[in-house]
Amino acid sequence: MNIVLGKLGISLAAIVLSIIVISQRKRISEWLENKSVRVSLIVGWIIFRLIPFIVVYLVANITPTSDVLGFWDEGSKASMGQIVYRDFWSPYSPLYAYFVGIWLKLWYDPKMIVLTMAVMDGVALWVSWHFFRPFQSRGAFLFKALVYFILPGSLVLCIIGAQEDVWMWLFVVLAYLIREKTVRIEWFAVVLGIGLLMTKAIFVLILIPLFLLEKQKIRFVIPMAIVGIIALGILYPLVGLDFMQPLDEAKVLRAPNILSVINPWFFNGIGVGEKFWNWIGLVISVGLACIAAFRLKNADFRIMLSRVWVVLYATMMVVQQSAYSNYIFLFLIPLVFYVIDWTNKKQIILLLIFNVLCVVHPSYWWRLGMRRYLNPSDITASTDSLIDYLFQISIIVLTAYFVWLAFPKKQVSQQA
Repeated sequence: MNIVLGKLGISLAAIVLSIIVISQRKRISEWLENKSVRVSLIVGWIIFRLIPFIVVYLVANITPTSDVLGFWDEGSKASMGQIVYRDFWSPYSPLYAYFVGIWLKLWYDPKMIVLTMAVMDGVALWVSWHFFRPFQSRGAFLFKALVYFILPGSLVLCIIGAQEDVWMWLFVVLAYLIREKTVRIEWFAVVLGIGLLMTKAIFVLILIPLFLLEKQKIRFVIPMAIVGIIALGILYPLVGLDFMQPLDEAKVLRAPNILSVINPWFFNGIGVGEKFWNWIGLVISVGLACIAAFRLKNADFRIMLSRVWVVLYATMMVVQQSAYSNYIFLFLIPLVFYVIDWTNKKQIILLLIFNVLCVVHPSYWWRLGMRRYLNPSDITASTDSLIDYLFQISIIVLTAYFVWLAFPKKQVSQQA
């Protein structure tokens, strides 16, 4: 449980620092108003990403664990020219392992994977500045960037967990910025297609509401189809149907999700693990995202995407039985930079609690042996089980709260 206590300790320290920063919001925002965004983000990245990396992995010489080992297996084999899905298993899109492998050419060590994730997190923040700047002042954006750097959901999951989920946000924002600059929907679609090949299969989910709102549907679909056909034309002769490996992730049972919480009260009689629950989860998350998108069809794209992104992937985190709370890293940027009202104490307090729970629970649950509860007595069988179950309920309730916060109400839709 050392890793659990370590994450808890870092998270609580980060929360204390966050509270100090948030309490000085006006003063800090005013001070940052005339500062260079590029310099400020670089300095923030050095302080809250590079220095923690150096302290943890170079000074303390701690060896990366957990997901990093899987990334290392993929990236190291890809760097040696092996074929994804054929020579090594991967739950990610085909280009992911090769992109990681490029970084390993610079430093052939698992620690390089963590540094790669930290760099990509910094890039995601940089493109987010260009995305949000039309309706956020420089000081307001940099204040939120400072909070984002400190929050456990980004700090711990990036430097300790080496999670890559923020890449998805990076690619969708990058695609929009390229469309805005070139006024070409084709380039928008191509970058989205590349993003799908670089990240995870779940990236395709955001394409559904985007397609429904897109007026030039044919010009939107054809470039992505071409990217997909080229990728399939390369993969199929090499690996056959093994390119569908990432879909196997949907079969992996994780927690917390609504099914893991209600299962014991139905005495394991709801068919947890069955495929139909995956389809139900997809219908719920994508359905809510599409409704949110239609309510914001007349809004600025940035407003629409920020809200729909949180609704889609936060909902997915608790309705999809293969998801787990590390996915907070996937939607934390739009949650922090657009959805949260930083003058609302209730929202701020719940966000801080949510961050700690989402960071600590995956490690706690994993070290309990990925516990499943088959009947009510399993919940109270031990203190560890009860704590884990309370963790799960709390995360689900708070996720629902933030989905509700992001979901466009009629008044918000009209104002947007």
